[in-house]
Amino acid sequence: MKTQRTIAELIEVIPDAALILNRDNQLVMVNAMLTDMFGYSQRRELLGQPLDILLPDAVRAEHSKHVASFFNSAQNRPMGRGFKFSGQRKDGSTIYVEIMLSHVEFDGEHFAIAFVRDATTMQMTEDKIRRELEHERKLAQTDHLTGLPNRRAFVEALDNEIHNLHEHGLDFAVCFIDLDDFKKINDTHGHQVGDEVLQQIGHVIATACRANDLVARIGGDEFATIHVGASLEDAMTVLERIRERLVHEFAEHDWPVTLSMGICHCNDAEHHFDVARILRAADKAMYEAKKQGKNQIKIAHVAAV
Repeated sequence: MKTQRTIAELIEVIPDAALILNRDNQLVMVNAMLTDMFGYSQRRELLGQPLDILLPDAVRAEHSKHVASFFNSAQNRPMGRGFKFSGQRKDGSTIYVEIMLSHVEFDGEHFAIAFVRDATTMQMTEDKIRRELEHERKLAQTDHLTGLPNRRAFVEALDNEIHNLHEHGLDFAVCFIDLDDFKKINDTHGHQVGDEVLQQIGHVIATACRANDLVARIGGDEFATIHVGASLEDAMTVLERIRERLVHEFAEHDWPVTLSMGICHCNDAEHHFDVARILRAADKAMYEAKKQGKNQIKIAHVAAV
């Protein structure tokens, strides 16, 4: 028909790939640019096919819903409004496209016309930036010497556990671990050896903990742990294992070091816990351990507000 010929001629001269889709989700027209973009040599390979031929399996069902919604809503989608999705070329490779959608009517039937731009390069750039930002975020929360989370990451995780306690009643425990007389190693053997000792101690603590516990280095010779969902008894079992392994490590290498540990258990959702008060309590208990002979664990109590 004349109208269809006019539309077919129009989508050939525009500077974008284009397709026309009917209400049955079938491709009724495609231009040469779209055919080439999706890796087909002849447009007849696409005509009469469902739109699914241009989509990865994982998005086909969801995309069919979007097409039905588009026909029902009669709302156009201009380019640049963030309407992007992954497409599938004939050879099975994936490309990312951005589309502009409009309703058209000819010979009494309603169709969707889509102008398609290859956004693969843009998507790859966005993915690269996202990976780089995530890498930078991890670096900002990682202790460069031991590879453990740093104080910033520890405080963020602790704040999250406080929220989980208040909202969901999930108890947890926090422990401070301080290495007593660690300066003697640096003074006797040098800072390089001291750094290696800290790395080994961090490894021992991490391997002694449960899989879902967090171990962080929060200062020069200070480490901290968070034991998620642990009762006081559970947390003490883990900490005693840490203590025993560290004492063994100190003795095996003849390191002139002891340790002091302070634990704060949080299990009352009605109690007003906050990061500062928990840290002060655990720190105070750790110093009590120092005063009372070192190589031991002291339990902290956060006073009610």
